Amino acid sequence: MYVSGSTADENKLTYKQIEGAVSKLGRFKTRKNTNSMNNITSLKGFYDRYSGEFSSWRSVIDTVEQTAKDFGFREIDTPAVERTRLYEVKSGEELLDQTYSFEDRGGRRVTLTPEQTPTRARMVQERKDLNTPVKWVDTSKRWRYENVQKGRDREFFQTDIDIFDIESVEADAEVIACAATIYRRLGVEDQVEFLINDRNLLESVLEANGIQNTVEVMQVIDDKEKLSTQEFTEALDDRGVSAAAADQVDQLTSIRGPIKETVSELRGKAPDDEETIEAIDRMQDLADALESYGVASMCRLDLSIVRGLAYYTGLVFEAFDTEGELRALFGGGRYDDLVGLFGDREVSAVGFAFGYSTTRELLKREQKWPTEEISTDVFVANVSDSVRDEALDLAMQLRQSNLVVETDLADRGLSAQFNYGDNINASWAIVVGERDLSNNEVTVRDMRSGDEEQVDVDEVTEHLTSIIGE
Repeated sequence: MYVSGSTADENKLTYKQIEGAVSKLGRFKTRKNTNSMNNITSLKGFYDRYSGEFSSWRSVIDTVEQTAKDFGFREIDTPAVERTRLYEVKSGEELLDQTYSFEDRGGRRVTLTPEQTPTRARMVQERKDLNTPVKWVDTSKRWRYENVQKGRDREFFQTDIDIFDIESVEADAEVIACAATIYRRLGVEDQVEFLINDRNLLESVLEANGIQNTVEVMQVIDDKEKLSTQEFTEALDDRGVSAAAADQVDQLTSIRGPIKETVSELRGKAPDDEETIEAIDRMQDLADALESYGVASMCRLDLSIVRGLAYYTGLVFEAFDTEGELRALFGGGRYDDLVGLFGDREVSAVGFAFGYSTTRELLKREQKWPTEEISTDVFVANVSDSVRDEALDLAMQLRQSNLVVETDLADRGLSAQFNYGDNINASWAIVVGERDLSNNEVTVRDMRSGDEEQVDVDEVTEHLTSIIGE
């Protein structure tokens, strides 16, 4: 250490002085860091999910993704950050008020992805060589600055499932069938219903009743559930709808029930004009297709379902819990005008965004949420350091058979190793010891029952994979 203006002797510090200074500095740093860490928590609406909890999330996500893949949807990967302009094109300031938007170091206005549909529309527009139909699935995090409440977070997982470049009842039915199959596989088929409508059907019914300002009237219909009959009639009156027409609209938008039966009811009550009949025929075809998929029992026609007027162009649907305790599980529909906003091609599209937060509330209520714990197929224990290499070699052989395997990393005794195996929920344990190895054997323990058996080293992988695969 050198201090300017001092003599050599004055510059010398004793060992104890240095030790004392370092000690004080260490206490200062520890105290400062501790206070700093005490003030750092995750942001509201953002969550730390430790391994046990996330294993449950992963189980549900896997079910959703695997169902989509079984229907032929192909996985894609998209950016977490997009140019803010992407969302201004369609959604406008209303959505941007809820986003995490900022200027990056290059001076560009960018936004953390609040939804993926605009990204997909951009991607489809950019590639004209994609095979038709384009069927995509992707699960990733999204971000919206909203009021945090039950089933609504600021950072959340979402799976988007879409079909592009096919405008058909068959595509509509496949999207709904995929969504219904997800809930069937999650074990809550009887607790979920899909409310389905077609904006073209609703619009044709309104026009057949002499109503021209259909967009304004559908905005009222979209709020019908929140309004009394008088409030509903008054809201329609404010938009120039006569009392007689308002009563007819009220009756028609009160039609709801099992999709096949309700289509027949609608056909008997709707105006007998060409456009209305054509729209009803399309809904009938959709009902027939859903019955062929085996999911019609989960679907209800509801003429009051409208959803985003500036977004959807035909089919619209929402999934709800049958008890009516939760907000919508998710929604979707046909949005045939969106892709064309990002280029020179008009491309039809239908799909939905599967949200997990509300579905998690439903699964927990129905006691169907997967157990929040990690699981391990095999824990390989070693009796002593002398057999550690053999234990590691055996663990690698088991991993090559796609088993989840852990070994001791802390040089613990055998009893402590078994305790660790219990903590990671190992189904089986292999004990590698010198005596057993001299006979070319290892001990295989069932961690649930405690039963043990001696198995030849060369046969242990096949032995365990056959048991675990049962």
